[in-house]
Amino acid sequence: MNNNQKEMEPHWVQELKSSPFKKPPFTKEMMTTVLERSTNNRKPSGKKYKRLFRVVAAGACTIAILGMIWIISPSLIKNNNSTPMVKPAAPTVDWTPHSQYNTAEGVTKLHVFPGGDYPAGSPSGSWWNLYVPVETLEGQNIRITATHKETGMQIEELPPTKITPEMAYDNFTRVSSTFSLPLSGLWKFDVYIGEEKFGDVVFDVPDSSWEPSPVFTSGNFEMTGVENRLGFIHPGFQAGQSNKYMWHFWGRDEELNGELKITAVKQNSFEIIDVFESKLSPGKLNGADAALPSSMSLPSSGLWRLMASIDGQLYGSVIVEVK
Repeated sequence: MNNNQKEMEPHWVQELKSSPFKKPPFTKEMMTTVLERSTNNRKPSGKKYKRLFRVVAAGACTIAILGMIWIISPSLIKNNNSTPMVKPAAPTVDWTPHSQYNTAEGVTKLHVFPGGDYPAGSPSGSWWNLYVPVETLEGQNIRITATHKETGMQIEELPPTKITPEMAYDNFTRVSSTFSLPLSGLWKFDVYIGEEKFGDVVFDVPDSSWEPSPVFTSGNFEMTGVENRLGFIHPGFQAGQSNKYMWHFWGRDEELNGELKITAVKQNSFEIIDVFESKLSPGKLNGADAALPSSMSLPSSGLWRLMASIDGQLYGSVIVEVK
């Protein structure tokens, strides 16, 4: 043990290393006293003297052994204390699909109603009914996060949104979100009011159809995508080759003003790759409400889902086949 380790030892460990005896455990003086007391002022015979000497010697050995144990014991105690403690297991997450969150007393606190079949890659919209009068929550922020079981991916289903009187509905508060998930599988949604968790639900999101998106005409051009939502003019996709693509979007000005991000996921995969990023602004072109040129490349052949998000919210998807 080096000097630094000695300095770091607790005071009580240092004390344990010292002998419990203020003087040597068995001195010559003590042996003489014992012998003298044992004789009772009588000189013992040779046989008795030898027996007495053996007793005294045995006592001395016993005390010496006890002293050694006392000296060694701090290191034993230290070793026992250094045994790693077993950390308590993290609480398990209930991934059983459920659209309601109830209190311990069985009272429904939250109920979620997504629209349609809510397939991956498509905004479906959802109502979030919070069974608390709006007056209780008014002025506070609500936010909703979503976590994907398979990958651990976390997204913001609803960014912090102030609760207003307009969200009142009978005796509860209703909030809406896009309910747009990029991947199929189990998703857990955590609802927060301010920094306090309000409740959670779990949905099993089905996969989208992997049929290549249809072609439609807008203005004088054919586009691939979802008519009246999003699409692009393109020359086709070749694996690993970059090319130019003209994106078009339909919607309200406030929806089409923000940071555009195009990501992609391949069929039978959960890996999402970044494809393109740029600023999107409203502006009429070819019958669309906003348009933007891009350069995109997909790494391998097969079916891919291109997902367009604006300010972190999934706006729509296009399925393409890469040669």
